[in-house]
Amino acid sequence: MIFLEKKVQYFWYGVLGVLLVVAIWKFVLPNNSSSITLEKAQDSRDIVVYVTGAVENPGLVRLPINARLYDALEQAAPLPEANIDQLNPAEKLKDGQKVVVPYKPVPQPTPEEPQAGGVSSGAQVTGGQNSAVQVISSNLSSNFSSTSTSNSNLININTADIAELDKLPGIGPALAQRIIDYRTEHGFFLQPEDLKKVSGIGDKTYEKMAPMITVGP
Repeated sequence: MIFLEKKVQYFWYGVLGVLLVVAIWKFVLPNNSSSITLEKAQDSRDIVVYVTGAVENPGLVRLPINARLYDALEQAAPLPEANIDQLNPAEKLKDGQKVVVPYKPVPQPTPEEPQAGGVSSGAQVTGGQNSAVQVISSNLSSNFSSTSTSNSNLININTADIAELDKLPGIGPALAQRIIDYRTEHGFFLQPEDLKKVSGIGDKTYEKMAPMITVGP
């Protein structure tokens, strides 16, 4: 009789053990697997950053969540005149971050010394000192007048708005806005050739508009 009672006890112990194993498998293991899945989903999430400045491909760049600045620059392709030394390629990026790639500083032109002999060699000055002064004044006035007339027909890329820039050959509204953005960020153009520093304006595009632009007043 005692032997039968022990067998019954062992039987119930076995049933309880099976139920315990089933409960662990059903309630504990799914939670662990779901947490692992969540961690994997978080690790695979991408970030989006905005790259602008001295790059060939400005705009939005999609990167892994643990991406560095180097990864964004690799996709945006910095221009030769980009000042990469001012950046930290190892910087960890955040979602929604704006990255501005600076340009290398433009060397300031040295002031030219005034040339002697402002009067053209063909001018014949006769008479006394008053006659010479009158000839010089006449020539200077003529040169200034012709220069002002020619400059008035040119588009000043330092003051022109989108509508004026859109008149230039090869420049549409998008490039016109890019010129204004560059001017706002880096200051006035020192010479017309500096327009080629704007992303999207190459040598061929510049040659078409070169006779029509100026940086002077």
